[in-house]
Amino acid sequence: MNETPETGPGRSEPWFAPHLPRSTRTILVQFLVWLAVLCGPAGLFMQVTWDGPAVPESEPERPAQGTDLSALGVAGWAERVVTAYLEGDIDTVRLAYPTARDRQLEALPDPSGAPSRVSAVAVEQIGDREWTITVAVYPRREDPTTPAVRHLRLTAHGEGTTWAALSLPVEVGAWAPAEPPELAYASRKLADSPLTEAVQGWALAYLAGEGELDRYLAPEAAFPPIAMAHAAVEIDGVYPVPEDEDTAVAPAGDGDTVFVLADLVVTTSDGQSWPMSYALELTSRSQRWEISAVATPPLA
Repeated sequence: MNETPETGPGRSEPWFAPHLPRSTRTILVQFLVWLAVLCGPAGLFMQVTWDGPAVPESEPERPAQGTDLSALGVAGWAERVVTAYLEGDIDTVRLAYPTARDRQLEALPDPSGAPSRVSAVAVEQIGDREWTITVAVYPRREDPTTPAVRHLRLTAHGEGTTWAALSLPVEVGAWAPAEPPELAYASRKLADSPLTEAVQGWALAYLAGEGELDRYLAPEAAFPPIAMAHAAVEIDGVYPVPEDEDTAVAPAGDGDTVFVLADLVVTTSDGQSWPMSYALELTSRSQRWEISAVATPPLA
């Protein structure tokens, strides 16, 4: 038997070599080599000619938001210069109110009567660079008869962060709507009934921590409790919407819904009284009324 250099006893197969006849392995290697040679140029051609997914050159345009920050700037400026006027700060007033006369500066308020808080409540642009600002002034109150708030108005001229008052502030009355809105609730309160008792029990549990709150809530009702329990809660009246009045005074059935306005007075731990109004939705289940929704009026 003739021995060739590839199969002679002097050569041994590597451990990883497959156990295939020499001719078959050679054919397989040649096939792989030719496949790589042929696929290389084709792959390069595809990579060069194919652009791939389109990449946007820039981010999509967003609509410009025309937010004018001038109103915020002049409101903050007005709060500062009105405070200076009320505190008798002559140097600041002289800069902020350049038209003020010396006699007016001598009559500035006494600094001891400085307010506890000043807040801009209305800003209106009346010209290209002119604004009117109404500022609420909350004086320190030692006497309950002292007004809780005053309103001063001034006109400012300027832009950006540079403003000047055209005159000293003037006092104006509080704004009130020409036609006060009406809530959609009856003017006559309900007589004592299981429904008003449900409202009373909810108010005591929710605001004063008396009793279990879940007892007065419908299964689907979910709202967080308040952070602090108050000393007492008193219900002044429960007012239904007119179309629900008959249902509110009838015995509770199953699946009825009533909208009411509950006027109450909360007494805090320090003895302060806070009148409040809650809009409530009550639903009947198993012949009892439950609170299913709580909101600030109006809810109906």
